Amino acid sequence: MTLPHTSEVDRVVLVGFMGSGKTTVGAELARLMGWDFLDMDRRIEAGAGLSVAEIFRQRGEPFFRSEEGRLALEVAALRQHVIAAGGGAFAMPDTRIALQGGAVTVWLECRLETVLARIGEGESRPLAASRETIRKMFLEREPAYRLADLAVDASPGPGDVARRIAEALEARGAWRRRPGG
Repeated sequence: MTLPHTSEVDRVVLVGFMGSGKTTVGAELARLMGWDFLDMDRRIEAGAGLSVAEIFRQRGEPFFRSEEGRLALEVAALRQHVIAAGGGAFAMPDTRIALQGGAVTVWLECRLETVLARIGEGESRPLAASRETIRKMFLEREPAYRLADLAVDASPGPGDVARRIAEALEARGAWRRRPGG
């Protein structure tokens, strides 16, 4: 773990596989920290006027990854933000480098069985066409997720996971709880 020990950070970036809880944990962590929250997938959807699934169908994965990389550079300038990265963002080297700059990256680590139970089946996740595809992506992306500064078990509820992250940041001097907070 390479968390800063003496200086506070500007951003916390949550990474992990689809269904690991980045959006729900991120919103709760931002609330606990008194920071703003940004979900990269939702921001890309808003800019394109399409859901992620529609972007993949109409414009393709390369377009989506390009937008994700562009947005990663933009969020690098934000202060006091918790960022939920898309499931594949940290697996893309240039996007990962942009997300890491000046931030603490946190891998929301989940077992494959937990992910499968959480995401269910349907068309809302364009790369989750089959359980076999999910298993393959899960194994392919795990080495990239391991490059995060901190790994946190994402099996418990989002409130518990968010508290664990906040406590780890505070213990290492990377974030200070406001008096009365």
